[in-house]
Amino acid sequence: MGLKNAIRNVLNIRKERALAPPGPKPQIGSSIVRERLRIKLKYHITDKQWDWFIERGWRSVDMRTDRREYKSVPDKVLAKLLDLDGEAREALHQRLFRKSSPPKESAALPAQADPATTIKKSTKAPETAEETS
Repeated sequence: MGLKNAIRNVLNIRKERALAPPGPKPQIGSSIVRERLRIKLKYHITDKQWDWFIERGWRSVDMRTDRREYKSVPDKVLAKLLDLDGEAREALHQRLFRKSSPPKESAALPAQADPATTIKKSTKAPETAEETS
C-alpha cells in the first residue's frame, strides 16, 4: 500500500472526501469518526447525544471496509462527552481536536541541524597547511 499511496501523493490525485450523510444512531461496539479521530462506542448513546455528534460532523462508518488511519479517542473522553452538557461538552470537544491536530508549520520551532551531519562535521580532522599545498 505504501507505494500506491506515494504515487497518489506525487501525482496529486487525492481528493478530499465530502462529509457523508448522517445515518441512524450507531449501536454499542460500532465506531464513529470525524476527520482522523475515531470513537469506539462502548456506552449507549441517546438520540439527543447522537444528534449532537451529527451536528459536529461525526459519522458512523463500517471499519471493515475503511482503510484510512485514525487516532482512537480514549474511553474516558467518550464518557466525559456523554456526561457533560452545554458549554462544558463543547469545550472538551474543542480540546480534543486541538490536541489531535498536528502543529502548524508557522508555530513550529526552527529546524535544528541534522545530528548525523553535525557529528560528521565535528569528527572531521582539521586541514593542515601540508594537505592544501
